[in-house]
Amino acid sequence: MMEAIPIALSAVSTAVGVYGSVQQGQAQAEQQRYQQRQQQLREEQLRTQAMQDETARREELTANLNTIAAVRAGRGLSQTSPTALVIRDDTTNDAMDAMHTSRLNILNGAESARQAGIQAGNAADSAAAGGWIKGGVSLLDFGKGVAETGIKNGWFDGEDVYGRRLRETTSGRLTGGV
Repeated sequence: MMEAIPIALSAVSTAVGVYGSVQQGQAQAEQQRYQQRQQQLREEQLRTQAMQDETARREELTANLNTIAAVRAGRGLSQTSPTALVIRDDTTNDAMDAMHTSRLNILNGAESARQAGIQAGNAADSAAAGGWIKGGVSLLDFGKGVAETGIKNGWFDGEDVYGRRLRETTSGRLTGGV
C-alpha cells in the first residue's frame, strides 16, 4: 500500500505538469494570434495609405498641370507647342515616378506586415502543438516510471500485453521476449 502513495503523488504531479504545458502552449498560441491580427491590421492600414497617397499625388499633379496651363494661357502661349508638351510630359513623368516609388515603398511595408502575420500564425500553431507534445511526453514518462516500478516490485506477471515474456536487456530496459 505504501508503494501506491508515491505513484499517486507522481500521477498528480504529472497531471499538473501536463495541464501546465497545455495551458502554456495555448497562452503562447493566443499571444501569437494577437500578433498575427496586429500585423493583418497593419497591412490593411498600409494598403489604404498607399491608395490615399496615390490619390493625393494625382490631385497634386492635376493641380500643377492646371497651374502651368493657366500661366501659359495668361501669357498667351500655346498649350500644344513643343515646349508646352515637353514641360507637361516632364512634369507628369516626374510626378508619376515619385508616385510609383512612394506606392512601392508603402506596399513593401504592407508585404512585410503580411509576412510577419503569416509567421505569427505559424508560431501560434507550433506553440499550441508544442504544449500538447510536452504534455504527452510527460504522460509517457509517467507511464514508463510506473511500469519500471511495477516490474521491479513484481506487480506484473512478467508478460507484455501480447502474452510474451518480458526480459531485461543489457542496458536495463525491458523488452518483449518470445
